[in-house]
Amino acid sequence: MRPERACRLVDWKPWPVPNSSLIGHATVSFSGWTVHRVPIFRRGDGSLSAGRPNAAEIDADGRIKTDANGKKQYWPVLTFETADARERWQRSVLAAIRQGGIDTAGGLL
Repeated sequence: MRPERACRLVDWKPWPVPNSSLIGHATVSFSGWTVHRVPIFRRGDGSLSAGRPNAAEIDADGRIKTDANGKKQYWPVLTFETADARERWQRSVLAAIRQGGIDTAGGLL
């Protein structure tokens, strides 16, 4: 098994909507690269989960594309080839969140 790369919290933006499972967005840095707007969710059991950042799909006129129901279309910025890769991502990002002093409610410890 390869050692996990160090991941550190660069920025934290708490989500302003109360009673949402989304608690905020993190910017995290790995060795030589940075990922912006990583959504952090609180699960039903109180633990945290790191999602994948998304980007809006833009049409030829520069507008965000929508589906037949008018819902905006977003696509993941990152994909994972294996479940193990997804778990390593999750562990690394959540460790950076904890080391950055973010609690399970999205506030500072």
